[in-house]
Amino acid sequence: MSVVISGALIDGAGIPMSGCHIILKSRVNTSEVVMRTVADVVTGNCGEYSFKAQTGKYCVYLKQDWRDEYCVGDIAVYDDSKPGTLNDFLTAIDEGDLKPDVVKRFEEMVAQAQQSAETATESERQAGQHADAAARAKEEVKKLAEGVQQNADAVAEGKQQAENLASRVEDTAAEVRQDAEAAKKAASGAEQARADIDTALSATLKTANRLSELADEGEEAQQESRANLGLKSAATMTPQSDIRDRTEGRLATPGAFGFGHIFLPAERIRFNTEDDFLSWVRNATPGEYFVEGDSKIISGGVLFNGMVRIRWVEARNNPPEPRYTAKAIIFYGINGDVYYNRYWTTGNGYLTGWENLKITSQDIISLLSGIAPGTTDGWYGAGSLVLAAYNGKGDADTDRRIKRGYSYPGSRLSAVEFMCHGTTGSGVGYNGSVSVYVRGSGGGMPGSYRALSGDGLGSAGSASVMIGLFIRIA
Repeated sequence: MSVVISGALIDGAGIPMSGCHIILKSRVNTSEVVMRTVADVVTGNCGEYSFKAQTGKYCVYLKQDWRDEYCVGDIAVYDDSKPGTLNDFLTAIDEGDLKPDVVKRFEEMVAQAQQSAETATESERQAGQHADAAARAKEEVKKLAEGVQQNADAVAEGKQQAENLASRVEDTAAEVRQDAEAAKKAASGAEQARADIDTALSATLKTANRLSELADEGEEAQQESRANLGLKSAATMTPQSDIRDRTEGRLATPGAFGFGHIFLPAERIRFNTEDDFLSWVRNATPGEYFVEGDSKIISGGVLFNGMVRIRWVEARNNPPEPRYTAKAIIFYGINGDVYYNRYWTTGNGYLTGWENLKITSQDIISLLSGIAPGTTDGWYGAGSLVLAAYNGKGDADTDRRIKRGYSYPGSRLSAVEFMCHGTTGSGVGYNGSVSVYVRGSGGGMPGSYRALSGDGLGSAGSASVMIGLFIRIA
């Protein structure tokens, strides 16, 4: 038997999704459908669709244009299902949406009510039996009394029997009262159990095992039922297939996308060179990853073993394309190293270079003194300080000035040293004569520098130099 599913498929902005494939993948075997078979329906120009769904359970996927198909939920089609839209079937509550403990409590309460009713019936039956016995005893007393009048010789014996029977009648009456009280309590227990059942039903379902009533009452009633059961919107979501699953509408699992995930050795990603790492970064999506490599990835002998965090820092493509999206990269090493890098999309994509985010006082000293790792010349590394003589813009420059914050080419700077005469040891003495040694202007220094002193107060002619403090910037 089939059920008609028809309607119009629209997106969140109310725009019809024309040419969209509605794919039904059978989950179970039925009398009409074999498990794992696939049905494919394509929407019209206005997003309209209409098809006859056979009885069974299906996973529903959507696929539009060249994009990959994605799951939107599960539906169940029964013999008594009413025709409706695809949204009606996707949002309908199935038996699996109820918590097992709610169903179990309902069954226990029904059993308790049944037992109480049976106890009340049995008590009433026993009370009737005792009442009959009392009636028979009274009849015997009456007959004995008549016999006493007729036979005086039997008075004493009849009197004794009458007393015995009267005692039996009293005992029977007491038992009748006890049974009646028990019947009353049993009836009260049955009534209370019935009230408990009514209360439970009013908070969950109006009729046992009649889930279709919730579907008939609409989406608001279904949402309220899911909220009462503690499920809310999670009841309609499919969990991630793994921690990297980014299918829209999936229910996130612990450690999703690597954040907070406890990694196992088999989940690590191995890199032998920086080119290997770049190839992987091009297509990496946001998340945290367990990585392993040697000291060739980051210069300075840093062991590339630990955690890498990837962040996308722009959103200009729809759908997103990893290789054309700029990324921020942070490496947390097993030895306490923390480094930052950036992937830029120009050309075939490249890494801008690693920057140490964990700076110590020794790192600062090395940087200022010009011996920081990465120095490739015999002079000073970027960030180092130097006392130098400025030789003007050219050899014929007659207005040579130094001004703090201005940049100067290294080719117009010369190394400089000071010297004065004096004695060492006890009785140290110095005279006021100071000599300055300046390296020839033809040598210069590599790189570019920024002045840390000077305010342009003085000017040197073409036969003089200006001395100041500089820092290398490139």
